[in-house]
Amino acid sequence: MTATNERAAGTAGDEPAPDATTQVRATRYRDRSVRVTDDAVCVEEPLEITIDDEPYYLTMRMPGEDIFLALGLCLTEGGISSLDDVLSVGHCIDSANRVNVYLSPGRQRPAAPARKRDGIVHASCRICGKELLSDICTSLATSEKTIHMRLAQLFDMRKAMESHQPVFRATGGTHGAALFDGEGRGLAFSEDVGRHNALDKVIGRVLFEKSRQKAKAAVLSSRLSYEMVQKAARLGVEIIAGASAPTSLAIDLARGLDITLIGFLRSGSANIYTHPERITADWGE
Repeated sequence: MTATNERAAGTAGDEPAPDATTQVRATRYRDRSVRVTDDAVCVEEPLEITIDDEPYYLTMRMPGEDIFLALGLCLTEGGISSLDDVLSVGHCIDSANRVNVYLSPGRQRPAAPARKRDGIVHASCRICGKELLSDICTSLATSEKTIHMRLAQLFDMRKAMESHQPVFRATGGTHGAALFDGEGRGLAFSEDVGRHNALDKVIGRVLFEKSRQKAKAAVLSSRLSYEMVQKAARLGVEIIAGASAPTSLAIDLARGLDITLIGFLRSGSANIYTHPERITADWGE
């Protein structure tokens, strides 16, 4: 598999990418005073993903790590099953907002997903929760039970994710996602204006770096919807932890797939909703 435009495959640093933020004028009310000042905000632009030169997906995202986003999204939406399905991936020569994915010989081009992140929802909106859950559980393998983690490790993992969010520190406007191995070592970190995009980016990174098999835990800054659980489950993680609340369908899905789902992961506290046997209540210092 070859990739073009290697800026998208760079290592996350401590400073925002130059095209990830922009300055705007704002009137700030604070401490009973008013002043006009410059404020940093996240850049949000569309990204079109094509497969074999045919439109596949359109999403809004923060520019940067587009190659990873495209790979991760293609995996989590069922467009590919592994990196072996990809012949090449790269930005369109005429547009920084389009990534072209070309499939390996013999790989059949998939149909475009029924749900698109541009707000268009098709027939799937009529599927009830139980039907949706049954379909997803049937299509995904249940998680293995190979790891155990201390609660203190999870707190450290959230801190590690937050330390790799330079755009959030500058703007307060992004979601974070991170993947870790079974020992709690970081494999991939990313952030984006969209929580789905942030997760797709880290999934794409471990695919690109061929470390997918090491990914055992996902930590997210966002709430835990069934879609986030579904994406992480397709990668094969055993633990999913988020800083906010899970939905009922996310809990049901995690339970059915033997995934440990943790919500409200904050300093000194966490709610474990499914399969708590993987977690040891060691609170750390």
